[in-house]
Amino acid sequence: MNEKNLLDRRGFLKGALASGAVAAAGAALVGCAPQQSVESATASASDLPESGQLPDSYQCREDWLGQAPVIDDAEIVDTVEVDVVVCGGGHAGVQAALAAAQEGASVAVLEVQPEETYSFFGDDICSYNSAFLTERGFGGYDVGEICAEYVRRGAGRVSPELIRVFVEQSGEMLDNMVSVVPDTSTVFDFDNGQCQVQIAYDMPDASFYPLERGGFKAWATTIQTIGTVNEQPVLGREGVSRLTEVELYCMDAARNLGAAWYFNTSATVLEQSSSGEVTGVIAKGPDGYVRYRAAKAVCLCTGDFSSNADMVYNLLDDVNEIAMRSGADRSEMIGRGRDGQGQKMGCWAGGLVECHPRPSMNTNGGSPGPWGTTPFLWINAEGKRFMNECMAGFAKPLITRQPHGLVAAICDANYLESVQNAGLDHGAPNWGAAGVERYGVMDKLKEGMDAAVDAGAAGAEVGGVGIINVTMTMGSQVFAAQTLDELLGYLGYEGDAKKQALSTIEAYNALCATGVDSDYGKDALLLKPIDTPPFFGAVAQNEGAMTAGLVTLAGLVTDEHMNVLTSDYTTPIPGLYAAGNCLGHRFGPGYSTPSAGASMGMAMTHGRVLGKHVASL
Repeated sequence: MNEKNLLDRRGFLKGALASGAVAAAGAALVGCAPQQSVESATASASDLPESGQLPDSYQCREDWLGQAPVIDDAEIVDTVEVDVVVCGGGHAGVQAALAAAQEGASVAVLEVQPEETYSFFGDDICSYNSAFLTERGFGGYDVGEICAEYVRRGAGRVSPELIRVFVEQSGEMLDNMVSVVPDTSTVFDFDNGQCQVQIAYDMPDASFYPLERGGFKAWATTIQTIGTVNEQPVLGREGVSRLTEVELYCMDAARNLGAAWYFNTSATVLEQSSSGEVTGVIAKGPDGYVRYRAAKAVCLCTGDFSSNADMVYNLLDDVNEIAMRSGADRSEMIGRGRDGQGQKMGCWAGGLVECHPRPSMNTNGGSPGPWGTTPFLWINAEGKRFMNECMAGFAKPLITRQPHGLVAAICDANYLESVQNAGLDHGAPNWGAAGVERYGVMDKLKEGMDAAVDAGAAGAEVGGVGIINVTMTMGSQVFAAQTLDELLGYLGYEGDAKKQALSTIEAYNALCATGVDSDYGKDALLLKPIDTPPFFGAVAQNEGAMTAGLVTLAGLVTDEHMNVLTSDYTTPIPGLYAAGNCLGHRFGPGYSTPSAGASMGMAMTHGRVLGKHVASL
C-alpha cells in the first residue's frame, strides 16, 4: 500500500468531502491526527510527549491517539469483498450483522476473540414495549416520557435522536432476538426461574410505572438472566452465560443467512477513497493482514477503551483527576473492557470522541451494605449526612467527594419497610419474581440480619438484594446493636466523629418527625426514623478512588443514523458507522438510567437499527 497522505481536521472539513479535494490514492483522512502544540495554561512543554504533539480538539496531556498504522500492500495476504464489514462481534456487532444479513446484505464480522471461548458481557437486557414483554404485563409505556428521562439523567449531554431510536426500536430488537432463539433453549423461561423482570416491591405490572424516587423516574422492563446457565450444550459449547447463549444463537442465525465470522482477527486501520469515503478495513488475523472491502459500510462495534490506560488517563478527566488526588497510578484507573481500537480508527478517519465529561460505568453503587440502593441514612467519615439518599444514581460520585475514610449506612428494626419502598434504579432492591420466590433472596436477607443481632462486634455476612446472581452471593458485613452508641463503635466511629454521628441521627429523626427533609429533599415516604432497636449498620472505606469501572461509555460523534461525523457535527464520513460503546452521546456524564441493562439494550438495539440501515444503502 502506498504511503498515506495525512490531512488534518481543518483541511478535511474545508475541502475533502465538500469540494472533492483528493489525497493520494487509498489515503486515510486523519481527523484526529496529532497537531503541533503550543505552550498554554493547560499544556506546558514539560507536559508534552517527546514528539511535542497532541491530538487536535482535545484537552489532554499526552498523545493517546498516535498515527494511523501504514500497512504496505506486500503485507496483505488476502482480500475479502462484502457489502458490510462489522468490526467487533460483541452485542452491537452481532445484532448489526444479523440485521444486515436478514435484509439481504453480505456481511463479514471481525472478532478478536477465539471462537472456542467467544463470550459476552452482562446479564440484563433493557427494552421497551416489546410484544414479548407486553404479553407479560410490561408494555404500553410512553416513549417520549422515557426519552425525556434519559436526556434529563444525561444532563443534556446526549443525543435525543439516538435515545429515541433506542427506546422506540428496542422492543422490535428483543422480539427478533426471541424469534431466533430455539424452543429448546430455556434462556427466556420465566416460569422456572431462569430469568426475571426486575420490579419494585408489590408492583407486578406496567400500571405501576414509572416509579419516581428522588425526582427520578424508572420503568420495569429489564429481562435479567440472574446468573443462570444452560446445562445443555449451546451450539457445541457448555457452561456459557445466558447472554452468550443468546448471542451465539443470533450469530448462528446470521451465519445461516450467509454472514461470515473471522475470529482471532483485530481490525487495524480503515481504508478511504480520495474523497474521504470509508471503503474497507485492514485487519490482522492468524495468517497476517487481510483487506476487507465494504461496498456499503464499515460498522465500528469494537467496544470500549477501559483497558487502555493511556486513553482512560487522557480522556476520562473525572476519573483521572479524582484518582490522582487519591494517589492512584494510571494503571489503577483502568476498567474491564476493551482497548479502544474502534474509537482510534474512527478518529484517524476524521471522527471525534464525544466531549468531556465522558461517561463510564462507574457511577452506580457506592453506598455500603447488602441493601442495594435502599436510601437509609448515610453518613461520612466525620459522622455527617451529605446527600438525598434517594438519588441513588448519583451516590458514588457524591461519596467520592466526601472526606476520605468511613462511609456508613444506618437503619433500625424497621429496615424492611425502606427496602420495600426503595426505587428501581440499577442496583435497587430487586423484587423480581425469580429472585424473591424461587431463590429466596429476601428471606436470606432477613436470616442474615437476624444473625447480625447475635454476632455483636464480629458482625455477620448478609447476602445482597440489589444485583441478584444465583451463582454467587454479593454480600456485605452487617453489624447490629441495642444502642446507637454501641453500633457506631462497631462501625469504627470514635471521638468527635461518633459524637457528630449521634447528633446527625438525632437531627435526622427530627426531620422524619416533620415528614419534610428540609436539608436535602428526601422523599417523605422514605424518611424513616432510626429509633427502634436493634440498630443496624454497614460500613465501607471511601478512599476517594475512581476507575473506569466495568466499561467506558464514551464513543464517536454520529448523526441519528449512527454515521460518524466530523468536528462540525454536520458532515458525515461516508461509509463509516458506529454502535455499542463506539457510539457516543448516549449517557451524558455518567451511567444513570431509568431501567437496568440500558448499556446492553442500547448496544443491541443500535446495532440492529444500524444493520438494517447500512444494508439499505
